[in-house]
Amino acid sequence: MTNETAATDRPIAYVAWGATTAILRHSRSTLAGIDLTQPQWWALNNIARAGHGLTGEEIRARPVPYDMDPEVMAHAADALAHRGWLSADADGRLTLTKRGEEGLTTAREHMARVREDLLGDITDEEYATAVSVLRRIADNLG
Repeated sequence: MTNETAATDRPIAYVAWGATTAILRHSRSTLAGIDLTQPQWWALNNIARAGHGLTGEEIRARPVPYDMDPEVMAHAADALAHRGWLSADADGRLTLTKRGEEGLTTAREHMARVREDLLGDITDEEYATAVSVLRRIADNLG
């Protein structure tokens, strides 16, 4: 049996789930090493990318990754505020503090290494193909 044949004999859900599990385990482990949870990473990124910050309601309204509950994201933002990484204005809009910006920079550096680990010897073209195929499968199934 060739490697190609063996690959096509595996159910795609089994392979995709295995990849997802490995990626999440590695990402979460890396974030834990810098005392962040995945929801905190998600909240920090979304607040920073918003430019003008986000309110608790806006955080809850954002699409959440995987099977996370929007309340988990709001609690993550609260934890970051308690840590001094976020501050709220009079309207409750959360923005990054200087400590939050430094933390985000550190987290981005660590997550860039996660991406390097994930890609290994995979070319950009192979990665793009894999993502495209998985998106098409999801689209096919609605």
